[in-house]
Amino acid sequence: MKSLEKEVIIRSKAVLKGTLSIPEFRTEKGPAILIIPGSGKIDRNGKVNEKLDLKLYRQIAEFLTSIGFINLRYDKRGVAESEGNYLTTGLWDLVDDAQAAVHYLKSLPEVDTDKVIVLGHSEGCSIGTAVAAREDLGGLILLSGAVERLSEALKRQRDIATQDILNAKGFQGFLLRLLGTHKKVEKQAQKFIDKVQNSTSDVMKVNFVKTNAKWMREHFSYNVREDLAKVTCPVLAITGARDIQANPEVLKDLPKYVKGEAHFCVIENMGHSCKMVTQTSTMFTVKKDIAAEGSLTVHPELVLQLETWLRSHYVNNSSEQKVIL
Repeated sequence: MKSLEKEVIIRSKAVLKGTLSIPEFRTEKGPAILIIPGSGKIDRNGKVNEKLDLKLYRQIAEFLTSIGFINLRYDKRGVAESEGNYLTTGLWDLVDDAQAAVHYLKSLPEVDTDKVIVLGHSEGCSIGTAVAAREDLGGLILLSGAVERLSEALKRQRDIATQDILNAKGFQGFLLRLLGTHKKVEKQAQKFIDKVQNSTSDVMKVNFVKTNAKWMREHFSYNVREDLAKVTCPVLAITGARDIQANPEVLKDLPKYVKGEAHFCVIENMGHSCKMVTQTSTMFTVKKDIAAEGSLTVHPELVLQLETWLRSHYVNNSSEQKVIL
């Protein structure tokens, strides 16, 4: 299905720029999906810089349009074309911005306000969950990061890094172990976390590098499970079995928390990027691997799971007949 794409402005405390995609030939109000990106200076399409362009959010948007769903993706505050300061932006600023984007979708004449769905990836899972606890939504989709606090994800990543050092072969592994690097990972991390937790500044320098301290403090104090318990809309959570940034094991706990219907799925041979991968990344290869995954399409099983769930919940026979394919 072809779509009409247009640049839009979302007015939060900062002016955000986004892309709205509307399937052509729609003749009645329909469901709409907000795509919330992950952490870092990543734009509405999934691009960080010229060397790192995952293209994930553009690919997801194109897929959603192809099956008849209006969708909106946007540049985060202080990123790409959106106004604001990225480093001084906290978690709750990001939640406010996402909620403003939901309100924008609900204001559109093409959108069924009872069928506005939030789709979050990585950090977008926490942001999306917080929005769902505040706002009446038609659905919540959590990719690569559901049912997990940032502090827990970071601890798991450090544990994986420590194990990678212990398992590293050759001279590099020998040297790292000789220097006791595996014993320093957790100590250095805790020193950094304590420094951030004890600070009051929005931005602080750590080893001469500016760090968004406010964002970290707010994440460390946020318990996503408490907000999951407030969610009443249908929820779909998907994580890849090869994801080293988000824990697929915690998905099984989703039904314990949400009040509404919950469906979760762990996809084999999928990493954090939601692309097909045949090997699990290590701390030594993860940056290179993610950069290479930008050239890949979204994992076919993820596409299938999304389409099946979306069609079963938000498309009925009468509305399908009024959309010309």
